Amino acid sequence: MGASQLTVDMNQAQISYKKHQIYLLAVKVWVSLTFFIVIWCNIKNILQSFSKGKIIFDKLPFIIMLMILILVIVVCLLWNFLHSRFSPIEKWKLELLLRNFTEETNIIAQHDDSFNFTKSVKWIYSVSKQKITIILKTGGHVNFEMEKDIARRLLGFLIKETADIWILEDNSIIDGSIKMIFSHHADERLVIDDLSKLKKSKMVSIQLTKQLSWDIKRQPQLGVFGKTASGKTSLIKAITISFLANNKNNQLMLIDGKASFLAQSGRFAKIPTATTAEECLKLLDDAISIMNQRYAEMNHDLADESDVTYIEKFPNSGTILIACDELLALASATQASDKLKKPADRLMPQISDRILSLIVKSRQASIAVLISGQAFPASILGDSTVRSNLGMIVNLGRTSQIQAQELFSMNLKDLPQADSSNYEGIIWLDALNWETPKVFYSPYYDDEKLPFKATLLKLSETQGGGLPQAQ
Repeated sequence: MGASQLTVDMNQAQISYKKHQIYLLAVKVWVSLTFFIVIWCNIKNILQSFSKGKIIFDKLPFIIMLMILILVIVVCLLWNFLHSRFSPIEKWKLELLLRNFTEETNIIAQHDDSFNFTKSVKWIYSVSKQKITIILKTGGHVNFEMEKDIARRLLGFLIKETADIWILEDNSIIDGSIKMIFSHHADERLVIDDLSKLKKSKMVSIQLTKQLSWDIKRQPQLGVFGKTASGKTSLIKAITISFLANNKNNQLMLIDGKASFLAQSGRFAKIPTATTAEECLKLLDDAISIMNQRYAEMNHDLADESDVTYIEKFPNSGTILIACDELLALASATQASDKLKKPADRLMPQISDRILSLIVKSRQASIAVLISGQAFPASILGDSTVRSNLGMIVNLGRTSQIQAQELFSMNLKDLPQADSSNYEGIIWLDALNWETPKVFYSPYYDDEKLPFKATLLKLSETQGGGLPQAQ
């Protein structure tokens, strides 16, 4: 549906007075027209009335004018109803809501500070089945602090004035325009309990919630962080199982710094798994060899001008996911032994360099890296370079001020509030034009219906039981 525009330059009292004046004028015009039309149509009856000694009056003109009056009243009442809070047409209902919100928030009032003087504001709004887009053009006259608060206040106003569910999906402020996207459908947590329900595709596209998905073209590298019992393990299970079920040619590699459940599952399913520094270095070297081999295959024809990923050029090859869990635990054990070695022989710097190289370079080779742990491993991988290359960042549980800055480059008060007791968190997905992260509902992995180790083994055997070998 196309966008509509609404300019508000009067308060409700002024609008009511103007309407009253228009209605009064309309009644006066109707009375005057009716009088003159009735007289005009009955002039010819005056002489006949005198000659016959009785009043002859043609009622038809009056009846027609009365019917016109009734029709106009019905149209006005219908118009007011369709533009009321009870309107079945949401786009028309928005007009009244936006008018009332403009007055309630005092946007167009004259303030003491001339910088904030606002004569009028313009609303642009559209409604579709999935979302309601509302843009407020203030003309740059409203101060920035008030602009930042408009979306939150409008959300509260819409919830107060209607019986609908309102979810603020996104908002942004650009050059005096505040863009807000709402929906009536709250996101829902997924339950991973049946392989047949999981999405299949050549390119990796994995559902994370009812409304969000991991698209490898948009978000090639991932970061999943959260304290113990925050839902991190369940999310990693959901991602790895969905990844392998997504395409039979997809392959998985695992690094588990704590040598815990993930490592046990990987070895049980005969998936390349590393828990020590030496194993980790070998696994990463294998991955880099495969990455280099894939780039060599893609660049074999120098005249080929197609700018595509490896999986797009060779759709039957599959994507590789390297899941690195608890790197900080691996680092603490490795750095202790590294102190006894010469700088050139120390393993942790080599591991860090290889992981960083894969994160930065592997996207076009269709190799994805998942970094997970209780905290972002900035001491191992650095900060800005890795974070800027993570297209998907999830922080489960309660977000601290340090995590807000470290993961999302934002103040904690500017992030949405998640219910940490319900395995919720914050998510950022790149390339979706989000202004701020969203609340994330971590999927529930049902181990009873879909035992993780057995399912991992089943999928890895279906995949052929191994990674492509570097030449």
